[in-house]
Amino acid sequence: MTIAFATVQLLLLLPMSWFAGRSNSSRTARHRASYAMLAAGVLAATQLVWRAFDLPGASWSAAWLSMEDPHSWVPAFSLITCLIGFAAIALSPISETRPTTFRRILLLVLVALLFLVIRHPIGLAVLWGASALITWLELRDLKQQRGIAKVFAIYHLPSAVAFALGAILLLSGQHAAGVVLVLVGIGIREAVLPLHSWFPPFVQHAPMGLVVAFFAPQLGVYAHLELLRDALPHELAHGVAAVGAVTAVVAAALGLAQTNGRRALAFLIMSQTGLVAFGLDTSSPIAQIGALLTWQVIGVATAGFAMTLASLQARRGSLSLTSPAGSFTRTPRMAVAFLFMGFASVGLPLTIGFVAEDLLVQGSVDEFPVLAFALILATALNGVSVMRAFFMLFSGSSKHIGESDLTKREAGTLTLVMAVLLLAGLFPAGTVRRLEHVTGEPGHAVAHAPPRAQE
Repeated sequence: MTIAFATVQLLLLLPMSWFAGRSNSSRTARHRASYAMLAAGVLAATQLVWRAFDLPGASWSAAWLSMEDPHSWVPAFSLITCLIGFAAIALSPISETRPTTFRRILLLVLVALLFLVIRHPIGLAVLWGASALITWLELRDLKQQRGIAKVFAIYHLPSAVAFALGAILLLSGQHAAGVVLVLVGIGIREAVLPLHSWFPPFVQHAPMGLVVAFFAPQLGVYAHLELLRDALPHELAHGVAAVGAVTAVVAAALGLAQTNGRRALAFLIMSQTGLVAFGLDTSSPIAQIGALLTWQVIGVATAGFAMTLASLQARRGSLSLTSPAGSFTRTPRMAVAFLFMGFASVGLPLTIGFVAEDLLVQGSVDEFPVLAFALILATALNGVSVMRAFFMLFSGSSKHIGESDLTKREAGTLTLVMAVLLLAGLFPAGTVRRLEHVTGEPGHAVAHAPPRAQE
C-alpha cells in the first residue's frame, strides 16, 4: 500500500511542479506549490491512518513489482518529509525564489519521498543522482555567485558516481569495495570533514528553500541505514563513528567563529549531521533509535530554523553576527520562532530533539566513552552558537529599519512546525516504541552480510 500512495504522490507532484514553474510570478508559484505540498501531506497522513487502523489493503505487497516492501516506519517519515517541503515552500521569500525554483523544490521533495520507499540499491543510486542534478540546474541558473554551481558539481559528480558504483558492487557481492564507495558518496553529501567545502557557500548563497529541500530530508541517512548498517567491519565502523563525532565537534566550534548568519547555520547543520552518522555506526540499538529520531529532528527543526533566518534576511539584507543589531520588541514572534527552532535543532528540553540526543548519549557511552563526551560537547557548542545568533540578530538596538514581524502565512507555518516538535517531545514513548524494531531490520543489499560479532 505504501507503493500505491507513493505513486499517487508522484502523479500529483510531477505535474504540479510543472504548473508552478509556469507561473507568471513568484508569489503565484509559491501558492501553487504550497497547495501541492499540502495535498501530498494529506496523502501521507491518510496512508499513516490507513496503516495504523489496519484498513483493507494496508498489507498490500509490492512483490509484483519485484521490490521489497518499504519499512513500516516509512508512512510517518513521509509525512515529516511533506512537512519539511511545505515549510521550504511556504516560507521562501519571493525576492530570492523564482517560479522555476519552486518547481525544483517540489521535484526535490518528490525525490525524497520516492527515496524512502525504494530499497533496491540501483533505484537509490538513480534518485541520489537525480537530486544532485536538480539542485545543480538551479545553481547554474543563479545570476549571482555562479561559482557555487561549479563547486557543487566538483563534489557531487564524484558523489553520484561513487554511490552508483558502490551500489553495483554491493549487488555483485563485492561488499568491501561497495561499502567504501557508498561511504564516500554519503560522506560528500552529508558534508563530513574534510569533504565539506561545498556546503557553507551553498547554504550562504543558494535560495534557502532549495537548500532545505536538498539537505533536510537527509537522503544519506536512509542510504546508510538501508545499505550499510551491520555491513561495516568493526574497525571501519569505529572509524566512521569517529569521523562523525569529530565533524560534530569541529563544525560546532567553527560555527562560533562565523560572522555571517547563513554560514553559521551551515556549520550547525554539519554538526548535527555528524551526530546522526555517529549514532548509526554504533552497535547499540538505543543509540541507533536516537540517531533515527535525530534524523527527523534535523529535518523538521533545521528546516524551520533555516527558513526563519531566510525570512529575516529578506527583511534586513545580509545578517551580520559581528555586533548586536536587532530589536526583540519590534519582531517578537520572529524572535521566539528563531530561538525555539534553534534550540530544537540542538536538543531543547520538551522537544523530541532532547529525547533523541539523550538516547544517543545513553547508547554510545559504553561503546565509545570518549566520543560520547564529544557528542555532549558538540551539543553544548551548538547551543551557544544559537544563543549568540539570537542576541546578535534580536537585541542590542532600539532602532527599527522597518522590517515587519511574521505574516499570517509565516506564523501559521512555523506554528505547525513547532507544534509537531513540542507534541512529539511531550509524548515520546509512542515514537520510540515504533522505532525499536527498526534497528533489527536488515538492509536489502546487506541482508546476507556477516554480522560484526562474527568478524
